[in-house]
Amino acid sequence: MRVYFRITLCCMLISLFLVACSGGERELVKVSWSPQELKQGEVLFVTVRPEAEITSVAGDLDGTPIYFYKQNEGGLAGIVGVDLATAPGQHYLRMEVKDPKGESFEQVFQIMVREGGFEVQRLTLSEKMVTLEGEILERYLAEHRKTKEIFNQVRLERLWHQPFICPVDGPITSSFGLRRILNDKPRSPHSGVDIGAPMGTNVGACNDGIVVLAQELYLEGKTIIIDHGFGLYSIYMHLSEMQVNEGQRVRAGAVIGLIGATGRVTGPHLHWGIKLLGARVDPFSLVKAVAPRE
Repeated sequence: MRVYFRITLCCMLISLFLVACSGGERELVKVSWSPQELKQGEVLFVTVRPEAEITSVAGDLDGTPIYFYKQNEGGLAGIVGVDLATAPGQHYLRMEVKDPKGESFEQVFQIMVREGGFEVQRLTLSEKMVTLEGEILERYLAEHRKTKEIFNQVRLERLWHQPFICPVDGPITSSFGLRRILNDKPRSPHSGVDIGAPMGTNVGACNDGIVVLAQELYLEGKTIIIDHGFGLYSIYMHLSEMQVNEGQRVRAGAVIGLIGATGRVTGPHLHWGIKLLGARVDPFSLVKAVAPRE
C-alpha cells in the first residue's frame, strides 16, 4: 500500500489530497490549512474534507494533538496553537486517516513558523510588585500551581459553536508577545493583549464555555478563566468585579465581570489571554482562525 499526494493552491490555503492506491487511485481526504506560514503565537486552522468513506481522522502539530469537529458542510476542522516562544523554522503537521478496511494512511507536512516581531516595553513599578519574597512568593507559587493544573486539563468536548469575539471594546494598550522590562529587569513576554477601557466597563465572555476559575490572584488581580473545551481556555485579568461563579456555564458575549485595576497594573484595563493546549497564543489570531465558515 502506497500513499500519494497531489498539491494545489487555492484561496491562500494549501490543499493536499490523501490518495490510496489499491487497484486504482481513489481520493480519501483533502487536507487544507491556514495561514500558509505562521508567526510565533498564532493559531493554525486545519480542515479535512472526505472524498471517500473514512472511519477516523487524527492529526498533530509537533506532537500536540488536533481535536477535530464536524463542520456544517460535512467536513472536519480543528485548531492548534504555536506558542509565542516556539523556535522559528520548519515544524511538522502529521495527518492520519483510516478507511473502512482498517488501513491507515499517514503523511507529514512542513509548516513554516516565522518570528513574531514582538515589541519591547519598559515599566517602572514598586519593587514589591516586581520582586516577590516570603509569604507573597509562597502565595504566588500556589496560585501558579493552581492555574497550571487547570490548563493541563483537556475537556474532550467542544463547547463553542460560533466565532470568537473580543470581550470589550477599546484600544490595545499592550500587544501580545511584548517583551517587558520591569525596573530594568527582563521578564516573561506578555502572553495576552491589554485592552484599555473605563473603570466598570462590562467584560463579556469571548465564547461559550464553563467558568473554571473566579478568584483574586496576587499579580493578576480578580481573574476569570473559561474552559471552551479541547484544551482551549480564555483568561480575563485585573477585573474590579467578577459576576460569575466557578462551574457556571456562560454564553458568548455574556457579562462576566467589570474592567478594573486589581493586581499588578498601572491603570484600569483588561488583560485578555488565550491558552490552547498549553500554547500561549494571540487572542486575535484565534478570532481570525475560527471564522464564520463552520
